[in-house]
Amino acid sequence: MPGKPGIAWRGGTRATSFPGPHGPERKFCPRDDPMSLVKRAVLLVSGERYLVLSITLCQTALVSRLLTPEEVGLSLIGVALVQVIDGMRDFGTTNYIIHDPTASDRSARTAFTVLFGLSLLLAVGLVASAGIWAQAYGQPLLAPYLRVLSLSFLLVPFSGPLMALMRRDFQFAALVAVNVGTCLTYALVLVALALLGFGAMSFAWAAVAAATASVALSLAGRPQPGIYRPCLTGWRTALAIGGCSSATTLLNRAYDLLPIFLLGRAGGADLVGLYGRAQVVSQLPDKLILGSLASVILPMFAADRRDGRCLAPSYLASIGNITVVLWPVALLMALIAQPVVLVLLGPQWLAGVPVVQVLSLASMLSFPAMLTYPVLLASGGLRDTLTASLISLPPSAVAIALAASGGPLAVAATQFVTVPLQVAVALAFIRRRVPFSLGDLAAAVRISALVTVATALPPLAVIALAGQGFALSVPQGIVAGIGGSAAWLAAMLSLDHPVAGHVRETLRPVLLVLRARLRPAR
Repeated sequence: MPGKPGIAWRGGTRATSFPGPHGPERKFCPRDDPMSLVKRAVLLVSGERYLVLSITLCQTALVSRLLTPEEVGLSLIGVALVQVIDGMRDFGTTNYIIHDPTASDRSARTAFTVLFGLSLLLAVGLVASAGIWAQAYGQPLLAPYLRVLSLSFLLVPFSGPLMALMRRDFQFAALVAVNVGTCLTYALVLVALALLGFGAMSFAWAAVAAATASVALSLAGRPQPGIYRPCLTGWRTALAIGGCSSATTLLNRAYDLLPIFLLGRAGGADLVGLYGRAQVVSQLPDKLILGSLASVILPMFAADRRDGRCLAPSYLASIGNITVVLWPVALLMALIAQPVVLVLLGPQWLAGVPVVQVLSLASMLSFPAMLTYPVLLASGGLRDTLTASLISLPPSAVAIALAASGGPLAVAATQFVTVPLQVAVALAFIRRRVPFSLGDLAAAVRISALVTVATALPPLAVIALAGQGFALSVPQGIVAGIGGSAAWLAAMLSLDHPVAGHVRETLRPVLLVLRARLRPAR
């Protein structure tokens, strides 16, 4: 079959050839150890995430001092509207390329054709309805903002399928270049326009510039312009996967952005800006940890399924690896929220400190969230993702709607009710497809809980000695952060958590260099 991955056996070792535009592009021969690919992918994606996060933090720190909360809030309302529509535009086409075991270049062409058609339709709709949205929120500037953002809709189809092919074939080095270059373009254009006085429109034009950069870099990393030739072969399969996937994505994305919509209507753009910036700070642990794994987990579970391996061990191991970092970092963020806000956003955002604390603590409860979709998809439970969302999201949305009139802090507090509900429903569906006991789950996170307690001790000591509650100064926050990080590392190494091995591998080259430099001095 043209374009289908070929499999050859060399002395008991499987080598998989993935097709490029002119024949086989490259071969994987990892001594039949798929985890070697996963580890390399995690290292590459982790490096990318840290680069992207560093760029984003610098951009956020600068823009938060150049623009007002109202301007930031206006941009968040516009982005929220576009992201909900974007959930319909993607229609699961990128996941179709990754998940379909018979995917070929023809599949990518079909995905592009479907994606471009939907993008064109939705871009026209967004332009036509921009004035209505502006009137609904009482923000005249929202209309031109949305019209500019619609331009990026027409560019995304030219990069999305190429990036999906990279993920499918574990070309994470090329993906790193695309994502870092896109992020850097967005940051530079955003800061430059903010300095020039473009206000909220800086975000819109920066998004268009970033989409343009993504197309150029995707073509450079995966030069397959042939996928832009229209094709509808297999479109029923794409829509079958994409329909359920898109509905699930749309529901979850609309739910995640619901606070932005409700606060924008009830309290104005300034409260939206306050809540949005608090989300940025509180989600730093997710971006540091979960974001590094998100691009790898779906291909990893899909590979396990193709090879006939049980998914439960991989799922529980992933839970343990996520929580041993997510829980301590999220708790540490809640304890030192004020100095973090002062450094990252500036004093004009201090009213968001309690919101950051509440959101950070609530994020500790959502540890299985990022694994739900990939494990259900890999285990044949794609429709379960939609069913789980339909069960848990409506009551969660009602809780947020009731709390919206109370402001950002009240909305944030609802997560202590909504997140446990969503996690319980998701685990019920996962355990039907990937059987494991609650005892197995508790065992997977036992060490993580101990490490979290150890991490909290130094910052709690600093807070007690300061005698001002959580209102720490920046120097006190630095001391608390360093103490908590050192306690986390010591606890993880002493308890011999599996992640400790990765830490040792990371630190070993640094220690070797230091020893080599110290020897001549002796």
